[in-house]
Amino acid sequence: MALERKKTLNVFRDARDAWGSYDDFPVGARGTDPMPYLSRNRVAQPFFLVSAEDQVIIQMSGKGHIEFREIDRDRMSLGPGDTVYVPAGVPSRLVPRDENIQIRLKADPPGREAVAWYCGRCGALVHARELGEGVLQEHYWHAVQAFNADLAARTCGDCAEVHPPADLGDIAWLDVAAAIRAED
Repeated sequence: MALERKKTLNVFRDARDAWGSYDDFPVGARGTDPMPYLSRNRVAQPFFLVSAEDQVIIQMSGKGHIEFREIDRDRMSLGPGDTVYVPAGVPSRLVPRDENIQIRLKADPPGREAVAWYCGRCGALVHARELGEGVLQEHYWHAVQAFNADLAARTCGDCAEVHPPADLGDIAWLDVAAAIRAED
């Protein structure tokens, strides 16, 4: 059984049907704005997400933190019940300590998004890629594959530190993209 869109959501039951981490599967009825996207995350998000629209993340279960770039507060702990407003244009990255269930509220349609990687040594932007239109999960997958395959893209221009390939862990974005395409 896979996730599906519906008028009511049983978050914990429906999260059991997630394919992998950062599914961001739209679970609200078509036309819902903002649209709730459900994920069950077990690994660190492999990039910082930058959205042209504001987002809200609701931590339903588990503990972890969210990292930010380009704002004063660079990290916030997350626990069950926490709600985090992520302003448009602010790069953010989720890092679970254990299994997390999260709802991400995004505009529908979600607007432009980009992915970015920052240097672990000096904090500079290492690489960024704006995503195209269509199914975002497919674009996430291709962006990470391109980043991992390109040593120049993983090398910091400021300090020459080589960023390791992004770990995809249990992420199943191509399966999620196929499910989203199948329902259209």
